[in-house]
Amino acid sequence: MNSVELVWKVDDSHLDVNYKSHARACGERNEEGRVVGGTDTSVNAFPWLARVILQKSFGCAGSLINDRYVVTAAHCMKGFMWFLFRVTFGEHNRCDQSQRAMSRAVVKVIAHNFTLTDLSNDIALLKLSSPVEYSYTVRPVCLPTNKDNLYKGTTALVAGWGATNETGKWSCTVLEAELPVLSNEACRNTKYNASKITEVMMCAGFPETAHKDACTGDSGGPLIAENDEHMFDLIGVVSWGYGCARKGYPGVFTRVTKYLDWIKDNTEEGCYCQY
Repeated sequence: MNSVELVWKVDDSHLDVNYKSHARACGERNEEGRVVGGTDTSVNAFPWLARVILQKSFGCAGSLINDRYVVTAAHCMKGFMWFLFRVTFGEHNRCDQSQRAMSRAVVKVIAHNFTLTDLSNDIALLKLSSPVEYSYTVRPVCLPTNKDNLYKGTTALVAGWGATNETGKWSCTVLEAELPVLSNEACRNTKYNASKITEVMMCAGFPETAHKDACTGDSGGPLIAENDEHMFDLIGVVSWGYGCARKGYPGVFTRVTKYLDWIKDNTEEGCYCQY
């Protein structure tokens, strides 16, 4: 795997990632074959999707952003020591014991200033014990390049092993669902207390019909959107909601564009490499 020079240009409005190579470095979905209201995905359709395991139990999902770091939700880490976690990659059916997933221990958790009182800053970085080797089934997602993109009206995708309904069991296989991104103003006009929806959050879903949503087990997982280069950007992290797929309560996600500088500053040991 050849490394590629990554140039960060930071100003008040943009974080530009320029690669001195035309080789793809992130966000390439596997399209072979083909959450509440979700459908089964093709095997390894989302090669950045990670499973965050607390001791021997499935805790949350996460997203590989470079060869050494995973993004997840801070509430998944709350109250636990870093050495209790490990992360697996390249899985589709988590119940299939014959599958041998790539696994890494977590050696450091970098959680933002998250509190359960207002649920803001629900984002954390997991440093892996050793670099991940990229393959067809394990590759990173892209980070957004425009801090000002609100993604209003964008059709996004959420994926994970979450429950298929509010009282159901977690899914064995990865599910995906398409969700429209709402403006924060529209989200504040749903049944949520308007003050709970802050600028570091984003809402996505169908508040009127509630036929699709993220659910228990999806926490920390990716909300992604296709960019102009037809690669997928990590635009949200599954954070919270009132139940699952309840009318008037869309899913709430951590808005990744608000944390690009923080992610950059804390992942310098990772390689944003081509594959």
